[in-house]
Amino acid sequence: MRISTNQFYNSSISSLSEQQVQLAKVNQQIAAQRTLINPADDPIAASKEVQLSNKIQVTEQMLRNQSDLKGQLELSESTLIEAGSALQSVYSRLVQAGNPGLSDESRASLATDITSLKAQILGIANTQDESGNFVFAGYKQSTEPFVQTTSGIVYQGDGGVRQSQIGANRLVDVNLTGQYLFVDIPTGHSGINAEAGPANTGTLLLTQVSLNDRTAWEANRGLAPFEIEFGADGAYTVMDNTNAVVSSGVLDAGANSLSVGGISVSVEGTPNPGDTIALGASGNESVFDTLDRAIAVLSKPDSDGVSIERNNELFQAVQSVQNALARVMEGRTQLGSRLNEVEAASTNAQARADQLTEQLTKTVGADTESQIALASELAKRSYAVEAAQMTYAKVSQLSIFNFIK
Repeated sequence: MRISTNQFYNSSISSLSEQQVQLAKVNQQIAAQRTLINPADDPIAASKEVQLSNKIQVTEQMLRNQSDLKGQLELSESTLIEAGSALQSVYSRLVQAGNPGLSDESRASLATDITSLKAQILGIANTQDESGNFVFAGYKQSTEPFVQTTSGIVYQGDGGVRQSQIGANRLVDVNLTGQYLFVDIPTGHSGINAEAGPANTGTLLLTQVSLNDRTAWEANRGLAPFEIEFGADGAYTVMDNTNAVVSSGVLDAGANSLSVGGISVSVEGTPNPGDTIALGASGNESVFDTLDRAIAVLSKPDSDGVSIERNNELFQAVQSVQNALARVMEGRTQLGSRLNEVEAASTNAQARADQLTEQLTKTVGADTESQIALASELAKRSYAVEAAQMTYAKVSQLSIFNFIK
């Protein structure tokens, strides 16, 4: 078969061009650090890349959500640690205020301390995050939740609990509300509230309230609140919420407790005829209202009547502050549980992201094995192009005239 000079040149140039195209492709793959450059090269791998990339984006969004949520939960937790410390200081001063040997000046000093602690707790309740949002305002993040008014400190937030998605089918609560932490604080003890009548004239002091028989209380709580009214020589009658007498008895001299409907009330002192004790289910009171009442009673000069009133008020305040401390600890427990869940979810999500990324690198040829293969292919292509160029150069110089003598 005869090959013309023109055919030889065209064939050689075409071969060289093809070799250079393949070399350029390998160079492009090495520069991109992946073997899959164009979807047309491997449509199946290209489709899988899109799917894996979408899954990675979703997982990375979950990781961002988890990181943001963790930061918010940690801020709330650290804030509640401050609140608990302040409330513990209030509790210590209220217990100290019950010392009968204190002077008016000492009690006034304690009232000043509690006033400062109240301001500290108010600042804690109005904590803002790095974006300026109020942590305990519910949905009303841009509204200062607690404000001082002429009637006391009021809550302007709401009861909304925001949620954050930390998994495909998992939502976690982001916040605790000021309503829950500082406003709806139970009064009394163990769900029972006892209060000495404000018009009492005797020396009757409440010292403890306890639930002795839950079954009896559950059977009688529909009749609450009960009122215990004392007569002469320690005699008393118990009336229900319709003023019907449900029981009676005598508080003997030296006795320090009486029972009503499964509830035991411990007392000190001697009641006068007409003195009363109200007994019923706990209500709710803002921690700020509790502190206001304690400050007011500690600011009164001492006298026989004021002393009894003060001690009964302090009895109520101590119980309410204990309940506020319990609520803060309950809130910290909730936050701790959520943090543990977020951290576990983050660990799983990171492992999932790493797994998907590994699959993606193999799919597009960005893994180490593929990069080594590309380096080998580059050397082979470079050698082939160089050899073809040298061959072409040598052959192109051949001519029959070189052999004519």
